[in-house]
Amino acid sequence: MSSVSGEKKLYQRLKILSDAFLLSSRALDYKAVMRAATRHFKVFTGADASVLLLNNNDENLTPVCSAGIPFSKIKDVSLPCSTRLKDIITHPVMDVRYTAFMNTPLIYNRKLIGLSAVFSIVPEKFHFLDHDKYENLLLTMLASHIAVSIENIIAINTVESIERSKFEWESAFDAMDDLISIHDKDFTIVRANKAVAKKFNMDIRKIVGEKCYKIFHGTEEPWKTCPHRKTTETMTPCTEEVDDPHMCGIFTVTTFPYFNERGTCTGSIHVAREIIKK
Repeated sequence: MSSVSGEKKLYQRLKILSDAFLLSSRALDYKAVMRAATRHFKVFTGADASVLLLNNNDENLTPVCSAGIPFSKIKDVSLPCSTRLKDIITHPVMDVRYTAFMNTPLIYNRKLIGLSAVFSIVPEKFHFLDHDKYENLLLTMLASHIAVSIENIIAINTVESIERSKFEWESAFDAMDDLISIHDKDFTIVRANKAVAKKFNMDIRKIVGEKCYKIFHGTEEPWKTCPHRKTTETMTPCTEEVDDPHMCGIFTVTTFPYFNERGTCTGSIHVAREIIKK
């Protein structure tokens, strides 16, 4: 690119790639990332309009952002992820009144996670991007950076969602007077609310990691009619009335099976309600 216009185009390409690279390293919100990604593809290709479609529950690609086309006109578009990549690239993904189109797949870890679709009223507008190996290379780099940005923001949102769930769990259960805790199959307490700490006058950090029978009963072995043991064996809820001097009262103890994401019972949720105080 020796001409002035060529130098300007190259500078623009590098500027967009630089912005896309910075986008993948910043902790921006989801909508901001999608808007920036859509805008990058629109400017890079010189398109009149740009649409970004993302993976929806690993089944379909659906529009999440648009520049130049009213979102209301494309929001119902759905493209099965099982469609062959060749067909995705060579066929328009939506019915809009434009002469030329180009689809750029967004691939992360060999998986199709999204698609950039750009449109123009100029016939054969994007042919130079298809046939110029340097333009094609830069476009591939842009798509790669955008895919990383999308995966980063999804990962950040997932972590934040987990943190919010943790906070909400702790806030809700800490507000309850019942003694609530989660025990693994080896009788180890992995989580407990403030009521447990208050009942036994202990720091919650010293309770987590200890055996439940040591904390609740002051023994070195499980309670003789331990509902936790019954629940982990039968994988069904169990209720027992416990009269234990160590607990200074009579409690109704109910345990519920606790399953992981694979459906395996990994322990129980233990709820002890005081019915008579001694």
